[in-house]
Parts: sequence; C-alpha cells; structure tokens
Amino acid sequence: MKWHHLHTGKTLQQRLAELQGHLAELNTPRSGLEPGRIKRVYARHFIKVNRQLFIPLSLLSIRVFDTHQTRRGVRVGIRTVFPSKNAFRNIRLVGVGLDYLELQGTGKFPSRILFPLSQIESIHRPTIKKKKQTR
Repeated sequence: MKWHHLHTGKTLQQRLAELQGHLAELNTPRSGLEPGRIKRVYARHFIKVNRQLFIPLSLLSIRVFDTHQTRRGVRVGIRTVFPSKNAFRNIRLVGVGLDYLELQGTGKFPSRILFPLSQIESIHRPTIKKKKQTR
C-alpha cells in the first residue's frame, strides 16, 4: 500500500480545528451517536459540540459532514476495535495524522470519518472479487 503521501503531520485536535463549524456526528462508547455542530476546538484535549465537552481521542469515531469529495486516497479495509459489521471493509483512506486516520465517507452527503488510532485494529487492502467468466 502506498499511503506515505497521505500523511498530514497533524493531530486530531488540529484537524478538528479546521473543521470547526461543521455538522458532526460523534460516536461515543456509552451513549451512541451525538449529533451537533463543532462549536469550539480547544488547544489540548477537548472539543465543544452543542453544550458539551468531548475528548476526541476517547471517541469511537467522528463523522463530519459538509466536506468536499476527493479523488486522492487509497482504497482500504479498516477493522475497528468496536463492532462495525464490515462497514469499513472498502473505503477510501484520505489522511493519516499523528494520532488519527481520515476516511472519506460514502453515501448521499459528502463526509469524512475521523478515527483515533486507538480505535483501529488493522488496515488492509480490500479483496476484490473477480466476476466469473461465462462461456
């Protein structure tokens, strides 16, 4: 896999600061999905979404909406430490930060999914099944 060109050199806090004001969906370990706008990103450990402070490195994932689609990146499969039912078995990796991975979300609305590295178990090339040739 060639993804050395995807290294951002940024921390998760720095990347979230660039996405301040965007609609986000925080996937928390205990309470499920917490939607809201990223109101403020503090320099060290916290982000403010709605009227709550969250520690991004403790979250399962952060999905940020209203982002642009990109063609750069590498198709990968991601296995997470939490159950994800193969949701990330074939997805585009678009950024590798110091403590996070950034994936381009699929679906009707463009989004980015940020994973703290502590939530990633493995990264692999997705297997592409070849179609059977008919005679």
